[in-house]
Amino acid sequence: MTDKERDHMQDEVLMDVREMIPRERHPKIFAAWDALPLGAAIRLVNDHDPKPLYYQFQAERGGEFKWEVIESGPERWVALIRRVAAAAERAAADDQERPAWASGKGALVDVREDLRAGREPLKRILGEASKVPESGVLIVRATFEPRPLFHVLANQGFETWSERLAEDDWQLHCRKKRSPRSCGCGGHSHTEPDAQNAQFPASPAAGRILTLDVSSLEPPEPMVRILEKIRDLQGGDVLEVRHHREPVPLYAELEAAGFSHEIERLGENQFRLRIRRK
Repeated sequence: MTDKERDHMQDEVLMDVREMIPRERHPKIFAAWDALPLGAAIRLVNDHDPKPLYYQFQAERGGEFKWEVIESGPERWVALIRRVAAAAERAAADDQERPAWASGKGALVDVREDLRAGREPLKRILGEASKVPESGVLIVRATFEPRPLFHVLANQGFETWSERLAEDDWQLHCRKKRSPRSCGCGGHSHTEPDAQNAQFPASPAAGRILTLDVSSLEPPEPMVRILEKIRDLQGGDVLEVRHHREPVPLYAELEAAGFSHEIERLGENQFRLRIRRK
């Protein structure tokens, strides 16, 4: 081992989160990160690919970190997350002017306790969003910046602006610009897809079968990983997802993005979701 390698090892904080309760992992990792001096790193050891954590780092600590994959499974994943910029520098660089409509007035939906308890809050958020009139504002409180929600709400006719109030407290302002999309004929409006009736063509073109297991992940990680993975699907490809619950809030997002899906219950807390481009 060289002197340089030895110095780097001394600057690393080892975090093996495999024995932690899943919902406690990200808060503890970020607490350790915020105490990390410039140039130091967290050596993270996990029991699944920590890609959702990477997305959260991008959303909340963009510009502060460098992410290096050391091991990539199948039973052990190791990532080195090094601080390359101070938090204050990032905050100053990312500061954006508050739009006039984000005044703090509007219908409030607070999902912080849902997220801390591992419950999926998207269905509740979309339910409240459906009640917002044009030019009205919905305010969402969450424990992190809910970037996966941005394009979901955009498909419902919202523009969004977020602000960080505290370490684990974000406020997302959402203004309704227009009515939810319709086909334009004036005869009917867009509706939620029926998970039981959504079927694939009888003879789809042959393609790859991609697999993704999110059954051990807590919200919002399953949705983040699924939405990321479907970008890889080409014509005829199928993504098979193993899930511990029926991801009903995901269906509207898949429909809006042009994907078909079918769901199969395999047993108690065991579901298989198959997704294909239309």
